[in-house]
Amino acid sequence: MKKLGIEYKCMDIKDIFESMPVAMALMDREGRYVVVNKALSMFGGLKSSDLIGKKAEEISKESGENIKRDFQYFDEGREVPDHELQIGERKYLVSVKPVRNESGYAIGDMVALTDITRIKEIEHELAEANKRLEYFASQDPLTGVLNTRTFYEVCDQIINIAQRDDKTFSLLFIDIDHFKKVNDTYGHAAGDCVLKSITKCIRESIRSSDIIGRVGGEEFSVFLPETDHVGSMQLAEKVRLIIEKEATVFNDTELKVTVSIGVSSRMEHHKSIADIQRDSDHAMYHAKKEGRNRVSFLDRPCYIEREQSEKGNISEIE
Repeated sequence: MKKLGIEYKCMDIKDIFESMPVAMALMDREGRYVVVNKALSMFGGLKSSDLIGKKAEEISKESGENIKRDFQYFDEGREVPDHELQIGERKYLVSVKPVRNESGYAIGDMVALTDITRIKEIEHELAEANKRLEYFASQDPLTGVLNTRTFYEVCDQIINIAQRDDKTFSLLFIDIDHFKKVNDTYGHAAGDCVLKSITKCIRESIRSSDIIGRVGGEEFSVFLPETDHVGSMQLAEKVRLIIEKEATVFNDTELKVTVSIGVSSRMEHHKSIADIQRDSDHAMYHAKKEGRNRVSFLDRPCYIEREQSEKGNISEIE
């Protein structure tokens, strides 16, 4: 320890060391504090006399273990990587460099602790901001459900897993009947209220594992993992009835709407969400053609009919 102190006194950087705003300490191989600068002596309200001659493990068990590791690294010719240290509510970046004698033997080390608490707080704030950006980038701003792009991405991932594990799945395609009339009669603000109300009804009807997305102005899709045609038809009818009974109040006016729902369950040609979406879309238009406010299921004969007729004049129906 005495020899290391002499080495320190010979350093040209003594004055710089003392005045550095970063907390610094010179320690011997036994982990004892030989010299500490003002910044470190103020650390935690300790005086220089409280630290000089004491071992790091007396202050912190973790610090004592780190000192042993540091000298093992030095003796092996390796550098000690910078690491973070939590002390109370503060976070520090710890940098350690060897102090060697003329023969190159590490007789001590120089430890610097930089307070990075505010940096970490900023990193956390940025991470939270990025999460919010990701949320808004994936959500429909009006209803809070997934937007089309995110809905398709999520469902495609689930479909790939379902195909690998040979699991079934279904899709509901929900279209609000005569929605244009609501907008034209009461204004778009009223239409927005209806969309929010429809979203609430759908959310209350489906399971937590089901995925809902707004895929058009007045269109919603609900992906049902591990659900066959029987279960999907039952759920679709439940959604239809709840919406039929729901009343949206806008400016003291009670607005009631109905929906047409197209349903399709996994078939061999369903390789992606776009495939089953097309079939559910066709089934929904069939429900419109039959009088609206109803559920229509696409089975294989209807699929073949769609291929042959290329939807005929169905596109003329609202």
